[in-house]
Amino acid sequence: MSLKKFFDRRVISLLMIILLYAGVQTAMSQESAKVWEDSSTGLMWTIEDSGSDLNWNQANAYCEELTLEGHTDWRLATLEELEGLYDRNLKKQYKAKGPINLQSANVWSGSKNTLGDSWMLNFGYGGSSVSSGGGGGCGAVGRALCTRPSGKK
Repeated sequence: MSLKKFFDRRVISLLMIILLYAGVQTAMSQESAKVWEDSSTGLMWTIEDSGSDLNWNQANAYCEELTLEGHTDWRLATLEELEGLYDRNLKKQYKAKGPINLQSANVWSGSKNTLGDSWMLNFGYGGSSVSSGGGGGCGAVGRALCTRPSGKK
């Protein structure tokens, strides 16, 4: 084998390794772009909501069944955690901090009142409301926005 062919094969092999590595890094950064870590609260959030309106039972199941960035301990946020995410001074339509992109104003929380009714927060104006749909929120609809502790593996 001539030196030129040997060199050409080495260069091609090196280029393939570089391209493969770049592809892996792109896939990893796209996965990372699906979550946001809020350093002020120590919580990790999904950047996108569930993508469709759900009743509370469906929203809860959506978060509990979510696997994202290698984590399986996602849950609905408490009402207090959602209120901490709301910022009325933001100029976007649904006023969630950070890069969170909501497609609907109403977001379910994992919090319930003493009757077992579920709370949701409206990210359009910051008000909260309770669903009186038999405790499961079966009559009302909102979106799921999932959270988990950011430091926990």
